[in-house]
Amino acid sequence: MSVERLRQGLKEHLSERVSWDPKVLEKMSRDQSIYQVTPLAVVAPRDVEDMINTLRIAGECGVPVTPRGGGSGTAGAALGGGIVLHFRRDGPLSWFGDVEGSGRDAHIEAGPAALHDQMQMALGWEGLFLPADPSSSAFCLVGGNVATKASGPHALKHGSIDRYLVDVELVLADGRVVRTADPETIPAALVEGLASLHRRIGANEEVRGMLESRRDMKIASGYNLFPFLDEFDVRRLVCLLMAGSAGTLGLLSRVRLRAEPRPEGHVSIEFFFSHMREACEVVPELRRAGAAAIEIMNRRTIHMVGTGRAAGLLPPGECHLLLVEFSGEGCRDAAEEAVATVLSRGFEMPAPPVLTEDKEKMDRLWALRKALLPIVRGAGGSCKALSVVNDVGVDSAKLADFISDVERVFDGLGLEAAIYGHAGSGNLHLRPLFDMKRPDLLAVIERTATEIYELVFRYGGTIAAEHGMGPLRAPFLEGEWGEATTAIMREVKDLFDPEGRLNPGAMFPRRPFMSSLISELGGEA
Repeated sequence: MSVERLRQGLKEHLSERVSWDPKVLEKMSRDQSIYQVTPLAVVAPRDVEDMINTLRIAGECGVPVTPRGGGSGTAGAALGGGIVLHFRRDGPLSWFGDVEGSGRDAHIEAGPAALHDQMQMALGWEGLFLPADPSSSAFCLVGGNVATKASGPHALKHGSIDRYLVDVELVLADGRVVRTADPETIPAALVEGLASLHRRIGANEEVRGMLESRRDMKIASGYNLFPFLDEFDVRRLVCLLMAGSAGTLGLLSRVRLRAEPRPEGHVSIEFFFSHMREACEVVPELRRAGAAAIEIMNRRTIHMVGTGRAAGLLPPGECHLLLVEFSGEGCRDAAEEAVATVLSRGFEMPAPPVLTEDKEKMDRLWALRKALLPIVRGAGGSCKALSVVNDVGVDSAKLADFISDVERVFDGLGLEAAIYGHAGSGNLHLRPLFDMKRPDLLAVIERTATEIYELVFRYGGTIAAEHGMGPLRAPFLEGEWGEATTAIMREVKDLFDPEGRLNPGAMFPRRPFMSSLISELGGEA
């Protein structure tokens, strides 16, 4: 590959949209993961033609293309050593259209760089919302939401973004544009290949059984193969394969999402527990009661939040917290019944539950919950809450035992950890605090990943419940899905991108887990 040839091609066809500025390359070499990879060039596309030209030039020069949005990912999927295609939130692809339709038939179209919160605001003016509402909504982009199969706190009731994905426009690795609303744009070879996979999955008891047994779990690891269990519809299948694909199958240029009417009535409950196990044990009962969201924060997380932000929201002293929301008709009665049920268990609780319908207080509670990631990430001193095992998921009925085992692993490694997440879906964000001055730091990081993921597999869980794939998780994909299902996923990749140009290493491992680390960990960009 000639770097000079690459520069010449990009300069000729993309001019001011391409950058080789060392400061820009340095910025694009990092996201919120533990990795650092410096690209050869950064292209900020203004339209589909720019995306096609970038892919063509990359193909001629033999370099990979990595799509990048807000850079908020924690698994390293936005990093690449070739061309980084940067979808800027202040660029021409950050558009979203007017709401079409009404009620449950309402839809909105958006470009891949549309800011999630701005789109939610536009929907809110029409009394609507996108239920897949990740906690990073203030800075994450719609394309990234789809690429990671994002969901958020209310996935318990509303599911992940694939449930709301109506159709997409994408650019394949060879530059062809596919619009899933128009089946004539889907290449015949792709249709035939997907139809063949559909038949084979239906006939393969091992793969079909694996998918059927996990269909109701909150999972964003690997390719979204669950639609293969349904009747074959190539338009729907291509569309839903984009959810969680991490930019490895095609470059999203437009998405169409279904919105829903915002529920009338909300009630929040704060439950305070002395013991984490007891907090976990009531989760299945709260699910049965119809809770829309069940969030958990352990004692260490609450310490990191600090008294200032949580003034008037949390009791003094030590506690673990469940934040529960009920919504819609009858939510007050359901919430009161849930409080009575939890109190009947006779658990040791340092403070009584707090039930509120006050919008201002509820907004503060959820703002606090959404602020957890930057708060935890910004922990000061020599300890850093590195992203290593921050998106695991298990059956919520197994949560109490799983967290007990997780805590034993952390204790054995000498780590304190912030543990929080979407307990109702069994989705936990584990943030052990690593002392950056430990002489055995790298060994501890590697053991943390290995031992926690071994636990996840033992519990039949997932390595990524909502944050999607990347080199952080790719080495563990087969451990979760098994050889046969992972082989099917590799065939999907080959159908869409036979030369492996799009975001290599984001779905399947291409390098060791502990390579390309950030400079703070001794890595080199």
